[in-house]
Amino acid sequence: MKNKKIIWYGGYVAAALVILIIAVTDLPEAADAGLAILFAILFSVSHVTLWHDKMMEKDRDYRIEVMDERNIAIKEKAGNVTNMINLTLLGVITVIFILMDYIIPAIFTGVLVAVQPVILILVSNSIGKKM
Repeated sequence: MKNKKIIWYGGYVAAALVILIIAVTDLPEAADAGLAILFAILFSVSHVTLWHDKMMEKDRDYRIEVMDERNIAIKEKAGNVTNMINLTLLGVITVIFILMDYIIPAIFTGVLVAVQPVILILVSNSIGKKM
């Protein structure tokens, strides 16, 4: 558990380094925007993960709420519905790209639409074997 926390504190350090890079260097505006997004991702994921771990250790009510079977079932169903919606949206976007003659983006989104069910099957089988 200690090693896991070190990784997330490392996320704070990486986020600080990204901010330092933005402040010190004279990169193009697009690069600064990309680095700002990277900073937000690094900082927020690290902070939320550390906060969640702390709450799981210290707050008994929070731990019970997170581990409640009903809440777990709700999260699983919400994840499944979200997956179907995302797959449908990617399919629609693929068709729109084809209609607009954007072949390369259509290929990328089409591959995502084709690969996503395969990934779902592989992950489901993996989880099924572990249970």
